[in-house]
Amino acid sequence: MKEVHRQEHKYLISYVDYFKVREAIKTLLIHDQHGPNESYQVNSIYLDDIYFSGAQDKAFGNELHKKYRIRYYDDITMKKLELKKKTGNSSIKISTPINEEVFKAIVDNDIDILEKHFDDKLIRLYTLDFFRNNLEPKCNIIYKREAYRDESDNFRITFDHSLEVSRFDKEISGENIKLMKDTMLMMEIKYEHFIPKEIKTIIKSIAANQIAYSKYFLGYDQIIL
Repeated sequence: MKEVHRQEHKYLISYVDYFKVREAIKTLLIHDQHGPNESYQVNSIYLDDIYFSGAQDKAFGNELHKKYRIRYYDDITMKKLELKKKTGNSSIKISTPINEEVFKAIVDNDIDILEKHFDDKLIRLYTLDFFRNNLEPKCNIIYKREAYRDESDNFRITFDHSLEVSRFDKEISGENIKLMKDTMLMMEIKYEHFIPKEIKTIIKSIAANQIAYSKYFLGYDQIIL
């Protein structure tokens, strides 16, 4: 199990500003290890209760946001269960790798199988929350990510393109719905201690619109319509 503490800032930016920022940071940062070909696909299956509380915490006025998801990249055999907690711009992400047996157990709500993996703290915690809140897969958020980081991996910038959502259905592939205009993308800045001065200067030079809502909230807003 891995635990990461970070500060996070999300922005909606135009492709004009994206090209400007990307060109400026190439001499300051290196490519993320997940993306040898510049970008990679991110799939996030969100697990929630019947009220979609994980998507609506901010709307409900809850300062602490908490959500579970199953995440995988281009290699669909390498899945992770993640718990993300966020207060303001501060986030804690706890993750653990899961095999296909555990993945299917979560999707099928098979507690007997999950109990066999209770040596993993996060799986144990998820199962407890499942009993409390009747969690189940709600939707799949899909996008292409281009990521850059510093040498120590304490600072990261990601550009997320072509965001789409589909209702989760284990039997059939749901219809994908676009989450933003083709002219826009989402930029995220993540760091442990501080934003480098050079990066601050770059961000101030563009028309970046900082947002507080998550990709899951954007997806929820579409699938309940």
